[in-house]
Amino acid sequence: MSIKICVIGCGNISNSRHIPAIKRNKDVDIVGLISNDQKKIERTKKRHSDLRNVNSIAISDEKDAYTQLLEIPWFVNDIDAVIIGTPPKQHFPVVEACLKTGKHVLVEKPMMMSVDECDRVIALSREKKLVLGVMHSFQFSNGMMKLERIVKDGKLGEIQSILELQLSNRDRRLPVWYNDLPLGLFYDEAAHFFYCARKFGGQLKVLNANAVFNKNDNTPKFLEAQLVSGTVPVQMYMNFNSPICEWGIVIIGKKRIAIYDYFKDILIVLDNDGQHLAKNVLKTSLGFSLQFWKGFIKNGFDMIGGRLLYGHDVCINKFLNAIKDNQHICNELSAELGREVVGAMNEVVVYAKEK
Repeated sequence: MSIKICVIGCGNISNSRHIPAIKRNKDVDIVGLISNDQKKIERTKKRHSDLRNVNSIAISDEKDAYTQLLEIPWFVNDIDAVIIGTPPKQHFPVVEACLKTGKHVLVEKPMMMSVDECDRVIALSREKKLVLGVMHSFQFSNGMMKLERIVKDGKLGEIQSILELQLSNRDRRLPVWYNDLPLGLFYDEAAHFFYCARKFGGQLKVLNANAVFNKNDNTPKFLEAQLVSGTVPVQMYMNFNSPICEWGIVIIGKKRIAIYDYFKDILIVLDNDGQHLAKNVLKTSLGFSLQFWKGFIKNGFDMIGGRLLYGHDVCINKFLNAIKDNQHICNELSAELGREVVGAMNEVVVYAKEK
């Protein structure tokens, strides 16, 4: 028996990631589209012609979401679960409304705007015995899963520290609402860096954060944060005034170093370079180049063809399996992890604004 899904939010993330990922699963049907903008619904139906005749409706952000959903017969009677890709400030009212109507929920990162909102929907999902998950997708990209296996096998040795780098070009396509968030673009994008750091250490603790701001701009020019993941030191550097976009995480082990490129889904693992002699330097450079170009060629065609889904397909499969098996979703996509990430991000916001 297939699970009937309603996609809520018809923006870029729903069209380029959620819907293509759902279509890869034969045990699910998209039977509804909901947005706050009828034009977005029409664009989604045009882009995905097989959804042209599905149920759809535009609802207002200014009215109570629960009341509006109750007035949609096909949503109340025909939908089993929802996948939510609305702006972050709409996550709480929409998730709460969907849980109240008895729907399983998978929501985009960041889970909520506050820990209190997280606690309220977690309690509601438990009361209703519904699956509530958060789309922490990069944990299940091909390169990241390979990195996880390498770490578990001890090939890097004991992890010494984690370094994360974000360069963001604001000339690229960005949502119109991002600068209304705490620290603007930081709050929309940083969840990926927090849950990935968490994956390779343990519980997150924020030690400090600093930011340099542009004039009359909520998004910082530059932000750095120091954390620990379990006992592993984590350093984050984020530049939001860059002419290019590059995101990366570096896991520094005692034996080897691993570099993961988020956008290109490329993993590079480099050996200890010993005495750093000329031959060591050249070997490291050659190893980097060969691994990069192998990944670039392998993933480049999928990226151009829109087939590189960065783990969204795996997340959706795990969500659907939790529903079918009547079990809690895996820890990597759990609302509890979503809550921890939201708490750490908000601590960084406080530190950055205080300086």
